[in-house]
Formats: sequence, structure tokens, C-alpha cells
Amino acid sequence: MVAEKTCKTDNLHSKQDSYQQCIGFSIERFYLVGMKELHHICFTSHDEVMFRDEEDHGMFVNLMALRCFSSNTEIVVDAEMSTHVHQAVFSARPLEFARRERMSYTKYFNYKYGRYGRLGQKYTFLQPVKGFMHQMTLSSYILRNGLHHSAVSAAFGYPYCTIRDLFSDNLGFGRTAKANYSRQEMASFLPRHAEFPDEFEMDSSGVFLRRSFMEIRQAEQYYVTPRNYLYQMNRLTDENWSREQLKDETGAPLTFADIEHADEQSVARMLKNESGRNIPRMQDLEVCKLIDRDLLQGVVSVYGLSDSRKKEIARQLFYEYHLPEHQIRRCLVM
Repeated sequence: MVAEKTCKTDNLHSKQDSYQQCIGFSIERFYLVGMKELHHICFTSHDEVMFRDEEDHGMFVNLMALRCFSSNTEIVVDAEMSTHVHQAVFSARPLEFARRERMSYTKYFNYKYGRYGRLGQKYTFLQPVKGFMHQMTLSSYILRNGLHHSAVSAAFGYPYCTIRDLFSDNLGFGRTAKANYSRQEMASFLPRHAEFPDEFEMDSSGVFLRRSFMEIRQAEQYYVTPRNYLYQMNRLTDENWSREQLKDETGAPLTFADIEHADEQSVARMLKNESGRNIPRMQDLEVCKLIDRDLLQGVVSVYGLSDSRKKEIARQLFYEYHLPEHQIRRCLVM
């Protein structure tokens, strides 16, 4: 199994080799036997942001790729939002995959920001999904997650998910260039002793390209053609989504509430966001970068701020930047 080590830090700007020592990977790859089924994995962090800058998003992708390889898991699509993650995976032991993935990222995050303890809610939401139309519905929801959470005005604009990797050549998105790194150079961006296959590719910033380790062709099969893919990514959510799933004869249709695991009010708000007109003044990532870059005043990270200093920054964000209280609280971890 994968061996992991614990560590501490008090330096927000630690070098990559410190992260490597912190997270740690054994060179042994373990294989899971048994029938693989598609599962929806979701884990959340209601009280604090999980990704404070682009480096955090990149490290999560790298750790996801390494866990995918070491556990023989096949990831179809994914989306990383500021407070939660959605994935559709084929795995014989999806909960084990999610647990190890979360553990690795939490250790990285804690080390970087001088933080302790679990990141996010205790439990991981796990949902088996059977039937072609059910699986396409799940895939479509995950790919459109940025739109539903008002991170972008059009689904294809959200960068931290798989949406632009499907039919990329046909739709004119182009491909992120592969960096001509040696295996040694690639390893310098990863936890120590990380094992990865030769077909994994990185971009120039040291992040694995999703197309090199995810099941992009499997995801494309749900949509068959680029034209249908465009349609599915831009259609509004209505009762037709449920009617189409009845063709599977594999149980009740997946609904928006089932996939998001949310109450009626939250679902109604996310459905309204499909119009693309409810974009907030600043996204969580922008707020966190503002805080970490300009407002810490010598403190290592937001986790080192006193309660009184957090209140001062909160007032500044509220009155000068006109940000909502709930966003300020999760970005300042109040």
C-alpha cells in the first residue's frame, strides 16, 4: 500500500522539495481486484476554501493522477470548485481511492499553510451510477459545475475541470502544450518517490495533463459527437434529463438534488445560475490571493492571523470590495 508521512510547517512559501518530503509516496504500486463500477465521488469543505491559488489546483491534479495510477482507478471526468470536488471514476474500491487522495492533498495543504487537522467535512459522498444515460447525466453535471456555482458565465470557461479536454481538436480549443521534461524533471514537481507511467505528460507549470491520465475517450463516448457534446453542455436543466434516463431501466433517474446532495433552495439557486448572469464580484480564488498577497502583513498564512486581525480584514473586504459575508468567512477561515 502507499506509505505516507506526517509533517509540520510554518512557512507558506516552502520549496517543492519540502512538499515532497511532507507528502511522501512509496514506490510500490498496489492493484485492486474486483469488478469496477462507475461511482460519483464528492467531498466538501463548507467552512473554508480548499484551493487558495493555482498551485493548489495543480497539486491536486498531480495527486489525483498519482492515486489514479497507484490504485488502478479510471477517472472519467472531474471538477474542482473552491469548496468541493466532484469526480466520476471507475473503481473497485472508490472510497479507498477518495480517502487516500484526500489524505495526500490535506497533508500538502496543511504543510504549505501551517495548518493542522482534517480539511473539509469528515465524510465523502459516494454514489454508484449504473446505466448509460444515468452516467452521461452525471458526467454532464460534473462538467457544468462551474456554471452551476456561478464561477463562469458559460460552462466551457471554467478551467479547473475536464470540460475542455473532450473533443478538444474538433471544437477548436486546442491542446495545452506538453512540456518536454525528462522523467527526472517531472519528478521534481511531485512528492518524493512518486511513481508514474511514461505516458503521463505535464504542462510547462509541472501539472499533469488530464488527457494523459484520464479516460477522455470513455467520456466522449457518452456524447458520441462534438455537436451533441456542445448541446449537452449548453442545454438547460429540465424534466427531459429525467425522462431520458428512463431508457436505462436501472432505477430512478438521477436528479440535480441527488448529484449535488443539496436542499431545494440550493438547487433552485444553482439552476438559476445556468443563465450565466449571476457572476459574483470576485471569485474565491481571487479573494484568497488578495488576502494572501496583500493583507497578511508579514503573517505566514491566513491560519496564523489572530481573531482581531481577521475581523479587521473582514471589514476591509466588506466595505472596500463589497464582498458578501459568507464568502469573506470561508476565505478568512472565520
